[in-house]
Amino acid sequence: MKPNGQVILSSVICSMKKEGEWKVLIMDHPSMRILSSCCMLSDFVDKGITLVEDINKRRETIPSLEAIYLFSPVEKSVQALINDFQGTPAFTYKAAHIVFINTCPEPLFNDLRKSRITKAIKILREINMAFLPYESLVYSLDGPQIFHNWFSSYRFLEKNKQMEMLAEQIATLCVTSKEYPAICYRKDREDNFQLAHAPSMGEIPGKACSQLLIVDWSFDLVSPLLHELTYQAMAYDLLSIENGTYKYETMGISDSQEKEALLDEDDELWVQLRHMHIANVSKKVTELLHTFCESKRLTMDKANIKDPSQILKMPQYQKELNNVGQDLAMGTDMDGQMIKDPMKIIVPVLLDPSPMQAYDKICIILLYIFLKNGIGLGNLIRLIQYGLGDSSGSRKTIL
Repeated sequence: MKPNGQVILSSVICSMKKEGEWKVLIMDHPSMRILSSCCMLSDFVDKGITLVEDINKRRETIPSLEAIYLFSPVEKSVQALINDFQGTPAFTYKAAHIVFINTCPEPLFNDLRKSRITKAIKILREINMAFLPYESLVYSLDGPQIFHNWFSSYRFLEKNKQMEMLAEQIATLCVTSKEYPAICYRKDREDNFQLAHAPSMGEIPGKACSQLLIVDWSFDLVSPLLHELTYQAMAYDLLSIENGTYKYETMGISDSQEKEALLDEDDELWVQLRHMHIANVSKKVTELLHTFCESKRLTMDKANIKDPSQILKMPQYQKELNNVGQDLAMGTDMDGQMIKDPMKIIVPVLLDPSPMQAYDKICIILLYIFLKNGIGLGNLIRLIQYGLGDSSGSRKTIL
């Protein structure tokens, strides 16, 4: 279970649990995503939760049970909460334990205060949980629409609101992690300054032990276009992994069997290896296999375990793509020699008939443009035609 899960269980569920009493847990989409990313449903069943419901869907009236509402304080969800306690002669639930995952705006709080739910509220609190934990040290603010809102001229008026929301999410992450960092930001960018000085960021209490770095997209345009060669990245690129689960077949004396491996924080070997370069992983796994075989008095031949470099066998076109991308990013080849004619190395990739995705070819074109510090529109159209045929949709993607 990730740190957020422990926070939810200890500060929300366990504090409300009474021996022999069952409750309904009601959430909205954001809180459900947070919960799913860090806990298992079985964790909550053990704590006296008999039913998990979506606040924005039709639900059965259960006046004999109390309900825990864990959700984001937005108008739609707050109104659904109020509606649960407007019915006569009985409310939808016996009582309400309300927990907001971030700060409730004053207007919505006033709506609650004016409604009949005040008669049923037993607990009303806020916890700092407005982020998604993907790993123990990797978090997301879960805002896929932010990029569009930030840069679209049609959504300009929403930018300041989005900025304050981001600041609040970052602040809640720091508080939950018990980090109170000094804030550093890249200057000459107004947005970085605004985010760093947003009211939600607050003041640094005492001497800060860590730093929060705020940078923008222009800080590093190249890295997002390159393929990672870490074990985790290659596993997701080359194997069929869905929702962190890898399915595979075991080959034995009898019929093969399909098994599943959950790649999460509970898998110590996955946590140890996932961010290492694949070449280092191959060496490390070989060392671990030798240690295991010695402890069990086996030989490597009898162990019959494949090398990870064979399991994650990279297609030839993928190797070529990685090599060309790396050369364009560095401006030099593998021998450290300056690339005099980058066009010569990208044209074979763009004309390659192998099952290379359009996304990969667009990345190569963008890396070429960055290396040349820009190219003319005519050259751009020719490159797109080389690699992608139809120029209209792809040209819009690059522009």
